[in-house]
Amino acid sequence: MVKNPRIIIKFLGTSSDEAIPRNDGCRQCLSPDKKDQRLRSSILVNKKILIDAGPDVMKQLRRSQINNLEMVLITHDHPDHVGGIKDLLRVRPNLEIIRLKPGQHFKWQGIDFYAFKVKHSSQITTVGVEIGPAVYVPDLASLDWAIKYLKESKIAILDGSVLNHNFGGHLSINEIIAQTKLLRNLRHIYFTHNGHTQKTHKEMVKIIKTLGDARFSLAYDGLELKV
Repeated sequence: MVKNPRIIIKFLGTSSDEAIPRNDGCRQCLSPDKKDQRLRSSILVNKKILIDAGPDVMKQLRRSQINNLEMVLITHDHPDHVGGIKDLLRVRPNLEIIRLKPGQHFKWQGIDFYAFKVKHSSQITTVGVEIGPAVYVPDLASLDWAIKYLKESKIAILDGSVLNHNFGGHLSINEIIAQTKLLRNLRHIYFTHNGHTQKTHKEMVKIIKTLGDARFSLAYDGLELKV
């Protein structure tokens, strides 16, 4: 019997287009909780594959003591997802950088990666990524093109940029919860790419679980998931 490969997903960053705190004096930015200190969104799969490389990428890798990346996958070309690539290539000029295209599939150490198109920007093609039984979609304006993949997954990592109202290519957390909480196949739903809500991590977790159920939570920098 062939066992499914073990997958560990680590959140290196969980903020949206700017890091948090943003020094505006709100509760979120003044919070002493380390979970409220967020760098731009990226995840690391089994310590070898980085998905997205924003301006904070070198700090993220140093903080997690990662120095043996094998490749970097890019979901789309907005600065908060690609702003650190030049810095990476100065250190590792031969590092493989793959800008994922819809329909692209490959297998790495027994793990299936599949990229699918999602609605986010009218000018830049954006993908979500299936990582074995998990789905990673840090930016989305609609779940229409992603729902098929969410129905086939156990874990979803989704866009947490805004809480109540759609804005700038981002579907609100409220609407994402309304559309996903009936998907009983999803065992856990995490929000990343978390915006400047002016609410603390603890406050946001309470809101999210109240709107949804116990499966919903808010990712934070350094969180590890064993998929």
